[in-house]
Amino acid sequence: MNFVVTETTTLNEILKKNLSRRFYRYLKHEKVEILVNGSSKKGYEVVNPNDIIEITLPISKKEMKWQQADKPPIVVYEDTNYLIVNKEAGLLTIPTKADPHSLYQQVALYLKNADIHILNRLDRETSGLVVIAKNRYAASLLQPTHKHIIRKYYCLVEGQVEDSGTIINYIAKSSDSNRRFVSSSENGQLAISHYKVIQKNPNSTLLEFVLDTGRTHQIRVHTSNMGHPIVGDELYGTAGERLCLTSYYVEFINPFSKQKVKAEIGCEF
Repeated sequence: MNFVVTETTTLNEILKKNLSRRFYRYLKHEKVEILVNGSSKKGYEVVNPNDIIEITLPISKKEMKWQQADKPPIVVYEDTNYLIVNKEAGLLTIPTKADPHSLYQQVALYLKNADIHILNRLDRETSGLVVIAKNRYAASLLQPTHKHIIRKYYCLVEGQVEDSGTIINYIAKSSDSNRRFVSSSENGQLAISHYKVIQKNPNSTLLEFVLDTGRTHQIRVHTSNMGHPIVGDELYGTAGERLCLTSYYVEFINPFSKQKVKAEIGCEF
């Protein structure tokens, strides 16, 4: 990767302006060599307009520490740096000791590399589209993800929702369970959801949600707080065959090609 300097400053400062904070820390930690006009420079040294900074990243191959998946993921889109897959309901995004089966292992099997970066995690019960970066630099260019990736969800909620709207509040985690709840700004994190009525049924409503933030259980907490929990939500409503929530649409600008990438699947309930 390389880019052109546009002002007189130090190498460290120009890196901070052009790279994400996380990726900048990674370069420092890994002591990656950085060249300016073909020569190695220290971070405190001065760079000038039209200087060319070049960073060569090592090819990373990470060994899988979890058991191998028995099948690959359902691939919806793929290019050199990114992958979009359709996660099935009931599958963890990342493995745990309690349940060592996950989407992560499926993707590692498919790519033959465990060094992958999942950009929008979904709850175990939630199905749908997940965006994955194949390398650390590609991941850094789409972070924070809520500012770079448009995510749209379908959910079927209990009862009839009359109007579309926007929900702005704060969400905090319960101290004694996995539940989240609407809280004050001092204790919780800002959560913004836009929802639209798609279809009204006698006892339920199909909604589309678009998120400005990405809090854990955000849609589940917001629909429950509306008085219309998601059908099949055992944690915030009434148990059913499955949680009727799916990530059906994602869209982002590929930072390498500058082309729009989008993927869409149908509603599953």
